[in-house]
Amino acid sequence: MGIIEKRDVNQVANYALVEWQDNVAISDKAPHEYVPLLESRFKKEDLEKMYYYHALPEEWYRMDYFDFLNERRKRIASIIREGFERSQSESNPSGVMSRV
Repeated sequence: MGIIEKRDVNQVANYALVEWQDNVAISDKAPHEYVPLLESRFKKEDLEKMYYYHALPEEWYRMDYFDFLNERRKRIASIIREGFERSQSESNPSGVMSRV
């Protein structure tokens, strides 16, 4: 994609777990080239769930890189917030927030 600045490439929002064999197969291809092939392995419902929990916007692989990073950061924050709120409600069924 022509993005060479390490600061831009090494953004947390740019990281994803990819199996070794898949990583070798996609090599230096752009996401819009390989993602549709990977998506075809999954049912639509499973993909939607994966995209949600991995904080990926729909058709993220077609987005401008920096727009993608900004959108994914927001979604990562939302998932973390949701997890925190869920953990609070499960550990504190009364709903009263405690201070640490």
